[in-house]
Amino acid sequence: MSQQKNLFKPKCDQCGETKSLIRREDELICTNCGYVLMSQSIQNGPEWRNFPGDETKVRVGMPPTLMMKDKGLSTVIGGENEDASGIRIGGNAKRDLNRLRKWQRRISFYSSKERNLAYSLNELNRMGTELNISSSILAMASYVYRMAMEKDLVRGRSTPNLITASLYVAIRHEGFPRTLKDLSQVSGIDKRQIAKNFRMLLKGLNMKMPLTDPVNFIAKICTEGGLDKKVMLEAKKIVRLAQKKKLTVGKDPIGLASGAVYYACVLLDVKKTQKDIAIAADVTELTVRNRYKHLSEELRLEAHPRKIILKTPA
Repeated sequence: MSQQKNLFKPKCDQCGETKSLIRREDELICTNCGYVLMSQSIQNGPEWRNFPGDETKVRVGMPPTLMMKDKGLSTVIGGENEDASGIRIGGNAKRDLNRLRKWQRRISFYSSKERNLAYSLNELNRMGTELNISSSILAMASYVYRMAMEKDLVRGRSTPNLITASLYVAIRHEGFPRTLKDLSQVSGIDKRQIAKNFRMLLKGLNMKMPLTDPVNFIAKICTEGGLDKKVMLEAKKIVRLAQKKKLTVGKDPIGLASGAVYYACVLLDVKKTQKDIAIAADVTELTVRNRYKHLSEELRLEAHPRKIILKTPA
């Protein structure tokens, strides 16, 4: 029986010892000669470790992100004056640590290109927060701006203008319902300047924008105009019907959406004027009137107790 036990007892491959083997963390080590018999590289323990004064429990860092200058891959000296054991650092060691932090900040923004990118991404984050824009669209705007920097399109141009135009490129590409006026309000830049830089980016980066769907603007117009969900749904049906009949080709998406919203109000007997819809959509009354007239003449819809239907020809 003792001989059978020894068959399963590991021994050192170098010195042949069996009693001097110890297991330390994920390694099997021979204390007689120091040889490592086995090393387990995969950690089966929990996905976190506790550090003194640290709230986070993740063992790994955050994934790379385009919303940071260095994509979040660099390390930063923390602001806590403590060592790994949680003991406070003072005296000369504290002064040395502060000096290291100071030099790290200087090195991180050594070139004007890095300073430009850091400022631009901060501005992009600010505008995204004010306009309630998703992180995926902001990441795309950051990518557009980085590409513009690589192709040297930023030379001689205003940084705020270009980062705002980059955001508008991402918004248009994803079909997100934000207008030039919205961007102008949060950035303080004239709409014409944003549009000019927008066209420059498209040309310089050889990009093509997909057609904007008017349906994307209906919810915003209804919200601004204080209209209920019923009007919003019927306006969307009107736009979809107009698209099937190819009535939307060459028409401004916002103007068409405002005309559809007003058309839905008329059919559902909702008391809203063309001026009310124009203010909600940020277009002129003439635009609402013309788009409504065009839709009503071509679609020939009529109200129904439960839904809007096509008029039957006489």
